[in-house]
Amino acid sequence: MQWAAAGDDRLERFFLELKSDVDLNTQHGRHKVAKFILGAANRSPAQAARRLEGSAVLLLGVSGGAVTGIPGFEAKDLEREVRKLAGADGPGWDFEQIPVEGDRDVIAVIVDPPTGRVWPCMADGDGLKNGDVYIRGDGDTRKATGAELVAMMNRSAPVQGLPLLDVQVVGKALALLLDEDELRTEIRGLLDDYREQARTSITRGSFASVIMTDRRSREEFEREIVKWGEAALADPSAGVREIVARCGDGVRIRVRNPSRQPLREVRLDVYIDAATALDWEELREGETIELFPDRPLRWGRDISLPLSSNFLPTYRPAGERDRTVEIVRENPAQLSFTIDHLRPEEDVQSDDDDVVLFVQVPKERHTPLTVRWKLSAGDIPDLLEGQTTLPVEFKNLTGIVAVLYGEEI
Repeated sequence: MQWAAAGDDRLERFFLELKSDVDLNTQHGRHKVAKFILGAANRSPAQAARRLEGSAVLLLGVSGGAVTGIPGFEAKDLEREVRKLAGADGPGWDFEQIPVEGDRDVIAVIVDPPTGRVWPCMADGDGLKNGDVYIRGDGDTRKATGAELVAMMNRSAPVQGLPLLDVQVVGKALALLLDEDELRTEIRGLLDDYREQARTSITRGSFASVIMTDRRSREEFEREIVKWGEAALADPSAGVREIVARCGDGVRIRVRNPSRQPLREVRLDVYIDAATALDWEELREGETIELFPDRPLRWGRDISLPLSSNFLPTYRPAGERDRTVEIVRENPAQLSFTIDHLRPEEDVQSDDDDVVLFVQVPKERHTPLTVRWKLSAGDIPDLLEGQTTLPVEFKNLTGIVAVLYGEEI
């Protein structure tokens, strides 16, 4: 119990109180426990959730630099006094006894997480007054201020039904057929062509070599072939992410509020378990990208293959955009969309196609992806949840690779 060395006050927070001199055989001691229970139950649920999963703990029998424990007591007497002050249907709580020495124990009084309900004191007591509302702050349990009472009442105000929101992910995900065994076959074919080039390349120093642009020696070219071949065979789909990020059509998130209830500080989390999410990247004018990145240049000239225009959806020129959709996790995909104010009957859509979604499939697929969503807002005390679908666009990437790379290099 190394925390005891810090004393009673240095560690006390909104979730923890330490007391060394409380005797639960007295009304004074039992009423201190009741006051802590009431104060902890009146905390903001959002604040309470930051520690101990929302619970609060009162430790009795701990003093500065020592763990002394407190004398034994009758549990029924403590429960009776707490019930009188907190009410028969008062906040949930319990206690644990931690033996110290002899007949003394440290008592841990554990209060359940707050629910948002306001719990007033139900009777006069030692340091408590009937009708007063107490709250646990940082280092003390005290009578609530007017502003704190207003906040409590706002949290406990009944909601006239939760709004029915319509959430959609607009666009399509790419379903890519990518057979890594077939890709390795293509890579081995490229390696054979490279080796043939190396075997038949013109000896350096001849007249023909003077008009060639290649400055590599045959040995340098062969080393490049070996290095690339090892990397490409180990990860044959290494270039897929770059291709998808630059050429895939992005998606948008759309939220429609058909109700008359305005919502503030809206956060929407979207989950597509089967998909991978990537930030959309600009495909610049004249830029070439390959499924097999870092391929050695053909002997004598650069024959880097441009991406076919019918390979994936055409690229869009990039402009200045507000990136309102955040990728929380790439795989499985989790996106976050925030809205400051969602007005009644308003339809809001993210600003641009910032995110590309794709799924690698073993065979042709056109079945939509399942999309789950969770929405929270400052105006509603509950979490809204729902489900929708996202269509997919199938592309046989392996077949296109065979066409692109089947040409002589």
